[in-house]
Amino acid sequence: MGLLIKNAKIITQNQRRETIQGDLLIDGGKIANVGRELPKEGVGEVVEGKGKIIFPGLVNAHTHGAMGLFRGYGEGLPLHRWLEEKIWPVEKNLNKEDIYWGTMMGAIEMIRSGTTCFNEMYMFGLRHMAKAVIETGMRAVLGKGVYDKSGERSTESEMKELEAKAGEIGELHPRVKMSVAAHSVYTCSEELLKQAKRFAEKEGLQFHIHANETRQEIFQMLEKKKMRPVEYLDSLGLVDSSSVLAHMGWVTKREISIAGKRGANVVYCPVSNLKLATGGICPVPEFEEGGANVALGTDGAASNNSLNMLETMKCALLMQKHRYWDAGKYPEEKAWDAATINGAEALGMEGGSIAEGKAADLVFVDANAANIAPLHKELRSIIYSINPGNITDVMVDGRFILKNREITSVDEEKIVEKATDVAHGLVER
Repeated sequence: MGLLIKNAKIITQNQRRETIQGDLLIDGGKIANVGRELPKEGVGEVVEGKGKIIFPGLVNAHTHGAMGLFRGYGEGLPLHRWLEEKIWPVEKNLNKEDIYWGTMMGAIEMIRSGTTCFNEMYMFGLRHMAKAVIETGMRAVLGKGVYDKSGERSTESEMKELEAKAGEIGELHPRVKMSVAAHSVYTCSEELLKQAKRFAEKEGLQFHIHANETRQEIFQMLEKKKMRPVEYLDSLGLVDSSSVLAHMGWVTKREISIAGKRGANVVYCPVSNLKLATGGICPVPEFEEGGANVALGTDGAASNNSLNMLETMKCALLMQKHRYWDAGKYPEEKAWDAATINGAEALGMEGGSIAEGKAADLVFVDANAANIAPLHKELRSIIYSINPGNITDVMVDGRFILKNREITSVDEEKIVEKATDVAHGLVER
């Protein structure tokens, strides 16, 4: 039967990157047709799309959803002090139920700002995160975090838990996948990195890791290994097309070349990098020219302080133009690619474009909002002015999870209230 949406402005992100004024037919959770003057005959429901902009659901390619519980906690510190003095001590108080409520609140924030799929990295609570994803109706790759330099964990225990979780998460739901998430080169031993990557390859999983985020990380690696982080990871055979390298701000031409030649996925997190004063700006155009796939991420809401991919897209555009003193160096089309099709490619997930046969993961925007009007020829330029309040509806697999600005799948008020109580309790434990 299907759902036919008529007369909308559509940013397709298809192979030709078309933006059209036209119709969209959705059937069985998939895009059945995109075009102009599609027939109404035999369609179950017809919806007028005039006054709406529709674009593919955004992909947040690097985040820590449950860390929204720490939003506003530990402000004004650089990354390593922020982690060591504030975040890691309070994270020791976390239990799996806390992670569930944090992920639920994070999912609601992402839905309201147009994200339909996210790439998570957290150290435990994987099943509880999966429960939150399934209940809210989103799509996600959930990274089982591993590290063994804390004195509390070993390579053996980390790998044993990783293997157990792969079996547990693998068959939960079609919208949920697992990845292997090694925290970083400074928290993981060489042996754990190698074993974790081999396991990811054996299971066909993405390998997700923080890399080249701060100068401190660079200096530590040069001192201990006589190599920079990407060089070190590559020497271990860890850089390839299934590797997702988050941040990548402090890189050399050689590291850019390695990532490009290996077809690695680089995730730029501009807002978090600015807030934590990491000092490095990911050279996105150079990575793309070298052959890497570049996506965008918010990082966690504790270091951002939001999970708003619209803001991340705008910030990415502005920072790249600023870095190169060139207003045309990183055009709007590239930011849309990074937040949609490139993100989906990095994660190996459905979505990313509005084209026949693709998953119906869609975002609907009020085109008549004062901060968006007037719409000129280049529709993608809305990224400079759009905000989450302009989003009216969000769909995943052809099902509305936000409709008429209301979350449909869960009780938003109850979740935010519960997550707030959990957050306050955590810092008091």
